[in-house]
Amino acid sequence: MELTFKDFVKMEEIDHQYFPNENVSPADEAYKWYLADKNSCVVVKDKSNVVAYVNILSLKKDVYNKIKHNQINESQILVTDLELDKDKYFNYLYFSSIAIDKNYRDIQTLRKLLNVTREKIIEIINLGCSIKEVMADCSTIQGQKITQRFLKLKPFMETSHNSTIHILSGEEFIKQLIK
Repeated sequence: MELTFKDFVKMEEIDHQYFPNENVSPADEAYKWYLADKNSCVVVKDKSNVVAYVNILSLKKDVYNKIKHNQINESQILVTDLELDKDKYFNYLYFSSIAIDKNYRDIQTLRKLLNVTREKIIEIINLGCSIKEVMADCSTIQGQKITQRFLKLKPFMETSHNSTIHILSGEEFIKQLIK
């Protein structure tokens, strides 16, 4: 399914339901991520309207480490920070947003989102990518539960912007995903 700029505007609106402005990636930048790498976003739609989504970014190692060590947050990621070199692609995988519109927060939407996310990750793995480490920055209790239960990431540190960084080695992540 091809996504449009309008879809990313809706994703930004969903983010504003949960996150402070300084933690929200602008729609125009997130859309640039998607145009540079079609694997960077999965969505669930109700008719033509985005109701849930996950951004899965392949980041350059230095940018990944800046997020991991609380030096920058998601809203500061630029398309130039994506790692698109096929030999380094998805070495450092970052789940930058996992969000469901408050009007669609139910188990059915969550299951759909988790299923399309799992399918996308398996698709990425099947590209032959060598995932070295996986990270998510969780701003809500619900995001932490999804990250820990579904992605199996472990809490790493609290940030200065009221969230918790979670990480897991790529090897362990793949093992958990394929179980």
